[in-house]
Amino acid sequence: MRMNLNPEEVQAAPPPPSHPNMNWAIASLVLGILACILSVFIVGLFLGLIGGTFGVIHVCKKRGPNGVAGWGIGLSILSIFMSVALAIVYYHFIPRMMSNVNTSALTKWEGKPAPDISITFVDGKTIRLSELKGKGVVLDFWATWCGPCTLEIPHFASLYSGSSRKDLEIIGIASEEEGKVREFAAKKGMNYPVACLSDLPAPYSDVELIPTTFFIDREGFIKSIAVGYRDLDELKSLAAGVEQASAPDPHPKSN
Repeated sequence: MRMNLNPEEVQAAPPPPSHPNMNWAIASLVLGILACILSVFIVGLFLGLIGGTFGVIHVCKKRGPNGVAGWGIGLSILSIFMSVALAIVYYHFIPRMMSNVNTSALTKWEGKPAPDISITFVDGKTIRLSELKGKGVVLDFWATWCGPCTLEIPHFASLYSGSSRKDLEIIGIASEEEGKVREFAAKKGMNYPVACLSDLPAPYSDVELIPTTFFIDREGFIKSIAVGYRDLDELKSLAAGVEQASAPDPHPKSN
């Protein structure tokens, strides 16, 4: 049986249903889920930003239903808030909790002479700690990957620029690759000397948590040892205590 089709009827026929392009929406959902899982790490923040962007692109381009993209955007925003909240907790609470850990292996050195060490800075200069006798010395043990250490860097820079080299010396000591430390120090504006040292004697070898800072007075005695993050006012107070000459502790703590 032969059918005669009217050309006008053919032209008026509805087009076949199109398949929506859901690639952006699916990518947004997957990244949003991963971002929530990894929100405890900084990578979760970046995945959330990317996932949210993909979801917005899907909605703006009107590629299809927005349900999947909506979930992707929502999870991405949630992961961003979670990452930021965890970062605040880490930087503001954990560093202070560190200052309350058991530090008996270090504190028993307070009031005792600071063992002499050779210090080679990342610029190639070398001195011995004993050569700094006559001025207060601050030895800060830190690392490029340490968040609390990074928070303290501006404090030490301010303390260094606001004091005289005749009265106070500040030295940052890391145990990482020298080139990495040199580049990091330049990027962060560390205006005080920085060294890369390892295989040090006690008590420096007893440092288990960073930042750990030794405050050595003009006579070469360890006045105090601070474990964990300290704000600028605390560092100024501790540094002021070593800028003045003091007699050795008549009753040093026993080993």
